[in-house]
Amino acid sequence: MSCECGKPARHVIDEFLDALDRDPGSVVERDWMEGHVLIQSFMMRSAPAVANILMAALSHYVSGDARKALLESLLYLSGGDSEELVAQCQEVIVRGAWIFLEEISSGRSVACASYAFEILEALDEDEWVRMARTRFVDLLPAEMLDPDHR
Repeated sequence: MSCECGKPARHVIDEFLDALDRDPGSVVERDWMEGHVLIQSFMMRSAPAVANILMAALSHYVSGDARKALLESLLYLSGGDSEELVAQCQEVIVRGAWIFLEEISSGRSVACASYAFEILEALDEDEWVRMARTRFVDLLPAEMLDPDHR
């Protein structure tokens, strides 16, 4: 599979993981995906493969900045304007719904918990969202506790 920039699609993941190893804070912005995985809110063909790698990386990278970068990137891939590709990404991401609930319950980072919660909302995982709102009240920002938050 080729990336939209003409290089093999694998370069996106390799560059992302290298950046996570060097300086996790440098990939917190979605810029690393622009033109390769996303063009504004439109997903490219590589998005589902990238979602798979990000979910796998989430289980290995545990530092705060790396987790934040991974969660933020997954949030971008959990919604968008390309219905078929969004559905494929969501199918990958929903398999790890328990990871997002664990992130919320861990109390490690409000930012990471917020991204994890927003991913669950984007996936329409109402049971998980309800559980997060009722069991982890002290770990989420107040605006996320409102059932009309979406």
